[in-house]
Amino acid sequence: MKTSLRSTAWLSTCFCLILLTLGVFLWFSTPRERPAEPSTLATNTSHHTSTQPTVQLTDDLSIHTTDAKPPTADVKRQTVTLTSPTLPPVAYPIGSIGEACEVNQYPPRIGYLYLDEETKRNLENYPFDSNDEWKSLKDPKCWSALETKIKPINPYLWGRENDTHGSHSALALVTIDNPLTFDRIFTDPVGDFARVQDALARPECQLSQVTTTTGHLNDHCHAEAFFNYALIMRFCYADFHDSGVRLRPRKYYWKKDNPTPEQDRSMWIQSLEGAWVAKKCEGLDPSIDLRLPLHTELREQIEQLGVYDETEAGRKQTLNGTLIELAARLGDEAAALTYPSPIKKHSYRRTTQYDEEGYKYGPLAEWFTKDLSDPTNLFSKLAPSVDRLRELVTLFGNKIKVKEKVINVDRQVLARHLCTPPFYIPPSNEEDPTADPPSCREIINELRQESLPPSMLAAITTFEKIAIRLDVYE
Repeated sequence: MKTSLRSTAWLSTCFCLILLTLGVFLWFSTPRERPAEPSTLATNTSHHTSTQPTVQLTDDLSIHTTDAKPPTADVKRQTVTLTSPTLPPVAYPIGSIGEACEVNQYPPRIGYLYLDEETKRNLENYPFDSNDEWKSLKDPKCWSALETKIKPINPYLWGRENDTHGSHSALALVTIDNPLTFDRIFTDPVGDFARVQDALARPECQLSQVTTTTGHLNDHCHAEAFFNYALIMRFCYADFHDSGVRLRPRKYYWKKDNPTPEQDRSMWIQSLEGAWVAKKCEGLDPSIDLRLPLHTELREQIEQLGVYDETEAGRKQTLNGTLIELAARLGDEAAALTYPSPIKKHSYRRTTQYDEEGYKYGPLAEWFTKDLSDPTNLFSKLAPSVDRLRELVTLFGNKIKVKEKVINVDRQVLARHLCTPPFYIPPSNEEDPTADPPSCREIINELRQESLPPSMLAAITTFEKIAIRLDVYE
């Protein structure tokens, strides 16, 4: 009996060992999913203990990832959070765009545009919301700062702070009673469009190219409305690639430029300014778009008043150019300071032309027609020379008249224009372009050696006082 019990126990033990061995074999032989190793795209990977996967961006916005392989379909996907590098903060003045819109919180602009859209959207400081709208523009403080900055700007001068060719500088140099500004063109676009229609219904306001300029019709024919509406068309109703917002001069920096934090941030500020103007355009009544079919008859009437160049097949003046020249000939002083300007687009696109020639109907036509390299060209930003200052310092005299019209020059702007770099260096100039140009003081000292009339000496004295006060004379 005891032998039978021992046999039974021994068999039970063997059977359990067999089952245990089989279970271990099945456990190790079954394929299992292993966690993915972190893939490193650059060195110096940062480690985090956050509950969400985190991506650390290096100085040039290359990516280090510690994110695991995507989970299976039945598990909710986690949102990747991206941490962008930081730049030293810029000390923006209170109330400025940089301060009010918290531009210091934006990711570095260098390299940002080269990121794919998904990476951009996952940045913790991505500047746009889920509808691709600027977050900052929803902040009343930011909106107010943009409005304060942009409203007084002349649209022709927007972004041209360092324009050395000076094709638009008459709009800054000459003081007029009602200068063109963004505030002016956005004040009443619907009313301006109605006034243009009203004027074009009157025979005396329909000036052809052979009609003598009639500045006395300024109020009767709503000359200002023509100019205002033309700029609304340019900034708000042009095709995307021809929009005045897109074509304005902007300063870009690249990694090779090694920009300062302020220069990097300035690109964001430029974009915010453009977004403000675009947002103002979005709020306009869409029915005033001259391109609409319901305005076909009006559009054809304006085209009849434009310039046709018979030497170039098919070329005709743009609608905006025609409207602006009509404004100049009807008496708007701001329109009479406009000049045609080629606007360079991206290298793969054609160059467009702002073809208005309002200057022909204003008092400064003679300077517009001079070559940019001519030292007596008022609008070129050439380095000081005796020939240049001998001609242009006379503008600091009293009651400057051209064609019986008094020209009121902003003397402070003119002094800076004549004395401060950067200066335009003509391609044909044989002098060393890297040599320091002479100061206005040096040139005036030379000029004083000449036999000059009392009126010229008085103008020099006025110029000298202003230049010294502005600290631009040396």
